[in-house]
Amino acid sequence: MKTFPTSAVWCFGILFISVSLITTGSSEVQVVGSADRVVALAGDDIILPCSLKPSVSAEDMTVQWTRLNLKTEKVHLYLDGRNSYVDQFPSYRGRTSMFHEKLKNGNVSLKLTRVTLSDAGGYRCFIPTLMKDTTVQLFVGAVSQPVISIDGTKDWGVVLKCESGGWFPEPEMEWLDSSGTILPADGPPERHRDSEGRYTVRRHVTVDKTDTNRFTCRVQQPEINHLKETEINVSDDVFPKSQVGLIVGLSILLAVVVLTASAGVYKWRKHTEKNQTISEKIRYFFRGR
Repeated sequence: MKTFPTSAVWCFGILFISVSLITTGSSEVQVVGSADRVVALAGDDIILPCSLKPSVSAEDMTVQWTRLNLKTEKVHLYLDGRNSYVDQFPSYRGRTSMFHEKLKNGNVSLKLTRVTLSDAGGYRCFIPTLMKDTTVQLFVGAVSQPVISIDGTKDWGVVLKCESGGWFPEPEMEWLDSSGTILPADGPPERHRDSEGRYTVRRHVTVDKTDTNRFTCRVQQPEINHLKETEINVSDDVFPKSQVGLIVGLSILLAVVVLTASAGVYKWRKHTEKNQTISEKIRYFFRGR
């Protein structure tokens, strides 16, 4: 009867124990991302968080970052202790990196530079060694500074135009006076969306002359928690002639006309009364004879 050599038995035993330890250890290690989405502005450098819990070294592990899309896009690959850019999706070339000095602490987060609106979406952090993964959601917005211009006059006020382009998602626009009170605009805002999905918003307001002549255009996007403001000081010379001054002038002119007419009527009546008195005296004189 043949028997296995003692050395072979030892080898199988060691292999079994090693596999058991790896399997047991793998079941305890979790791949953790972020419960909250990562919010960024176009052009920012951001970090998509992913780490091992408890903190075990990932230096010898394979880390795959992919985009969750209709067609899987390979974003970044860490393999055999180095970055591999084989089959990396073209739009990510030169923009991805990992923190090699932190791999020993289980940090396998991905740094993505110069993010664009098209980068928004879900990302998968997958560790084949552990057969575990997690997902991270990236939301990308875009903002710009509003521009104010004078767009003519209306009645006794000045028409101001505020325009701001390159926003995503669609922003809200409003006009305020110097005390922060929202002003009623001249109709709803005008909106336009370009081929990249960015919004341009435009809104007019007619303002009357105030003590400060200072007005503010505010554009904000609550979803990405961003706000931009531009202020304008309108010169007094831009406003049409004051309505109050015109009314006062007309009132003075009317008063002069009325006074002149009244004086004329008074003199005419006095003159008439005087003539009547003389006529009566003459008639009385001739009757007496």
